[in-house]
Amino acid sequence: MPHASSKPARAGAVVAALTVLATGCATTSTGSSGGDSKHVTYWSMWLQTEPQAKVLQKSFDAFTAKTGIHVNVQWQGRKILDKVAPALLAGDVPDLVDQGFDRLLPALAANGKAQDLSSVLAMDTGEGHKVSDVVPAKFLDVLPKGKDGTPWMIPYESVSVALFYNGKDPLVAQPPKTWDDLLAVCKAAKAAGKSCIGTDGDSGWANEYWLDYLLNRNGGSVAALAADRTGAAFRDPAVLKSAQQIEQLVKEGYLPKGYDATKYPEQQNRWAQGESVFFLMGSWLPSETEKFKADGFEYRSVAFPTTGDATRNAVDFLPFGFAVPKGAKNVEAAGKFIAFVLQRDQLAGFSTEAKNITPRAEIPAPAELADVATQLKDQPSRLPDDNADTDWQAKVLVAQYDDLWLGRTDAAGFVDRAARASADYWKAKG
Repeated sequence: MPHASSKPARAGAVVAALTVLATGCATTSTGSSGGDSKHVTYWSMWLQTEPQAKVLQKSFDAFTAKTGIHVNVQWQGRKILDKVAPALLAGDVPDLVDQGFDRLLPALAANGKAQDLSSVLAMDTGEGHKVSDVVPAKFLDVLPKGKDGTPWMIPYESVSVALFYNGKDPLVAQPPKTWDDLLAVCKAAKAAGKSCIGTDGDSGWANEYWLDYLLNRNGGSVAALAADRTGAAFRDPAVLKSAQQIEQLVKEGYLPKGYDATKYPEQQNRWAQGESVFFLMGSWLPSETEKFKADGFEYRSVAFPTTGDATRNAVDFLPFGFAVPKGAKNVEAAGKFIAFVLQRDQLAGFSTEAKNITPRAEIPAPAELADVATQLKDQPSRLPDDNADTDWQAKVLVAQYDDLWLGRTDAAGFVDRAARASADYWKAKG
């Protein structure tokens, strides 16, 4: 899974891991483009050989057969939004695009460049249900609104971050629901000579999931830290408590020996071979480690433990989905296609063929992600890092957090350094 040396936008960190990577860019045309309501120009983040593209191609064919509307698709790949920006300036935009919410938000919605999709939410999928009926309200509600306060994205895949483990591991007879439960397993693992928590030292973007979840459980938030231009928000007791909990994991030796010198994905592969008990990672973890797992390994996961208040139990929701740029020529036809894809029979392929979770709870998730799907269904949803500024995350939060996770500073030192770094960051921004 490609990633930057510092923590990237979440979608950029996960898209490749959702699929088997391919190279090149292909275009498939089922008709000519133009504002005639009989064509939709669709720029997709997927490559033509990837499972998602194959699922979508079946939907194109079925949609055209049913409506007579042709879908002209360009399989643009991961840098699709780099091409959308100049198209917006030139006034020649596609009718439909897809990507992760955290990439679409700054590229389109935050700039007022995304269409209001309220009318699409009210459309019938073709099953007697509106789009808003089949996509849970809690998923739609947690998504940031566009610049004009309107909905701008319709998800078709759901990604989350969970605590994965081997269901056959005797150390996890009961998956940990609380932080104390987790520490008890870690203590038993250490006594058995086994690492408790798998982690690669160079993966700050992933290791910070621990801090993000702990802040949430302790009543703080990354968003509050990012929004404070003085750095004083790092003095919140919830920040120190979370940092102390991280410090305990490091000092007690619950992380693998030599983890500070390993590079992603070495430790997650070792986890799949049984060398560590837990791995906190996105729901792409099973697909990434499938070829490395030990015989009999059973992918299970549990939501991140609570730390006192049992109601603070939200799970990360990172959706991939559709948006319609402003200036699109065939807005209504694009909306009809979105509604069509949200049909159960169309959307199911993202689970059965692309091996991902869909927003529709009645579509069974792949077996290795069944626990994650249950967590998304039964527990409240939140955006990773509360959708905080990604540049700030990389240059301030992860940069300082690395020293805590790698044992180079203690909790109090992290708080002090991060507070100063955040103030300096915003001062430099002016």
